[in-house]
Amino acid sequence: MSTRPKQIIVDKSAFIGINIDKLCDFAQNHLLLACDTLMYECATATKQEPRDMLHNYKRLIESGAYYCSCSVVFIQSEGKNCCSYPWFLPDLDATEQIRTGKARLENVLDSAVPEKAFQSHCKIAKAMFVDLSDKLKRGIDSERLEVGKEIKNLPLDRLTRLQKLFEQIDTSDLHNMVVDSVLKDWIKNETKFCLSSEWISWQYVRLNYIIVWDYCYSRQMGGMPGNRRAEHDYQDMEYALLLSRADGLLTKDKKLAELAKAAFPKRNVVSSPEEIPEDYLCRWN
Repeated sequence: MSTRPKQIIVDKSAFIGINIDKLCDFAQNHLLLACDTLMYECATATKQEPRDMLHNYKRLIESGAYYCSCSVVFIQSEGKNCCSYPWFLPDLDATEQIRTGKARLENVLDSAVPEKAFQSHCKIAKAMFVDLSDKLKRGIDSERLEVGKEIKNLPLDRLTRLQKLFEQIDTSDLHNMVVDSVLKDWIKNETKFCLSSEWISWQYVRLNYIIVWDYCYSRQMGGMPGNRRAEHDYQDMEYALLLSRADGLLTKDKKLAELAKAAFPKRNVVSSPEEIPEDYLCRWN
């Protein structure tokens, strides 16, 4: 095993598509991340019973998986400290609270928290993807017809199209774009904030940009991306963002896999624990 254990993210599709006992066994000797986004999706599930989902989420943490946070916490940390977030994603304090029962996840379902969180995520996703892509589309149609033609000529295959879009944005310096995108109160010193792609804040805006332009492609081809799709894509972006630090993603979701592979081609994106390379194994003792 290397001195730095390899981190693996599990998304909702893998969480419900892989036997929970098997996942729990896997977590005992791998650095598996059951992130905040997964917990949110468990609590707001509509096709599954949220209480059962959260019970299994807690089982996974108790078996050895680790909780880690979401983009807001990472970006706030980078803005406050004016340095890129470290490689280690697990929140050890929050993980311990879940394992000991101090954080009673089931109690969340007896409050209005899940519905408020869902409405907040929907509002953010609508503004980030649906509204912005609509604004860009109208600007393209009225003033930048050549851009519209270029968009229509992008590859039909989504993975190839996303790869092409990432190739284009990765020639750009996103510092100013990130500064303009983040709340000013979060940034201690703008000149020292988000100076390269090593920053999670940079990757957040990079992923956001690509999804917006993929929505523009859909609009140029006659599609009408809706709010529900945007909420789902927002979760995909959160999972993919963790790959800027983690080494692998365990997912059975085709769209998330495409986004993750295009954004971070050197990372392992797999659909089952059997596909995880041997060097991910952690011998804790």
